[in-house]
Amino acid sequence: MQDDRQKEARILVIDDEPQNVRYITDVLNWAGYEHVEGVTDPLEAAQRFQDVDPDLVILDLLMPELDGFDVMEAIRGLQPDEAYLPILVLTSDISSESRRRALGGGAKDFLIKPMSPTELRLRVDNLLETRFLYLKCASLAQVRGTRARSGGGEQEVDTELQLLERWAASIDQAQPSESDHAKRVSWVSGRLAETLELPSHEVELIRRAALLHDLESGQRVLEGSALPVLERAREMLSGLAESWDGSGTSGLRGPAIPLIARIVSVADHFDRLTHGNSSPSGHDDPLVEIERLAGQRFDPTVVQALLQTQSVRTV
Repeated sequence: MQDDRQKEARILVIDDEPQNVRYITDVLNWAGYEHVEGVTDPLEAAQRFQDVDPDLVILDLLMPELDGFDVMEAIRGLQPDEAYLPILVLTSDISSESRRRALGGGAKDFLIKPMSPTELRLRVDNLLETRFLYLKCASLAQVRGTRARSGGGEQEVDTELQLLERWAASIDQAQPSESDHAKRVSWVSGRLAETLELPSHEVELIRRAALLHDLESGQRVLEGSALPVLERAREMLSGLAESWDGSGTSGLRGPAIPLIARIVSVADHFDRLTHGNSSPSGHDDPLVEIERLAGQRFDPTVVQALLQTQSVRTV
């Protein structure tokens, strides 16, 4: 957890098994979350939702009378369209159809029963950090909109960047060897976007979104965000596991992979080669390794942009 506000988060657990509610409540209380409420009757879920006004809902899918899908539908009707409420779905088994329905209903992440305390805490931490970042960025965007014509929005933009950098730092801290990794990837991604001659506002969005490239379960977490930087981050995360030649996770290939994902993928690999272990192929020069992967893992145009930026730096 990052700050006192996150500790004060209101969490609503909806599960028809009392022992599950007690287990989740105990784990989260021990982790420092002080406001965890539980309901075991799904027919009471909507009313309790209104009473608690939660920052996070932990929801079992398989319940009598009203299942988790019905509860999500009821909850959705109690929120404004632009609201960002993370829902962590619990289930003993989830088919591709159930996953699709759950994501469509508003789920941001999944936990398979039985769940470990560590995994539960990590998922809750991640979702709540996203929730509060979203709220802060939304507030800044609203203020910026009212001040745009008066030229007073620069401070709000800087504050948004500080929030993103703090979030990225918390991700890096989970892996001690990753210190400042996100900032370096962000900087290189911005340079690549500039070299590719993208519009300045798009360069800045890519630079900021790249800070979140290591966000666990990030694509699901950011689904539905109306904020440009978080939407661009979601787009990036949706394509980071893909390869230019189609050998990635989903088989997406070439220009069908979002450009931001192609840019950040190169920047991330370059940083890991220059700040981590030596190249797995035995090359001492990271640029040689990345150039070798052009047309396979990486977009050749982005690789050429990297070579160009590094050539300028060494002149």
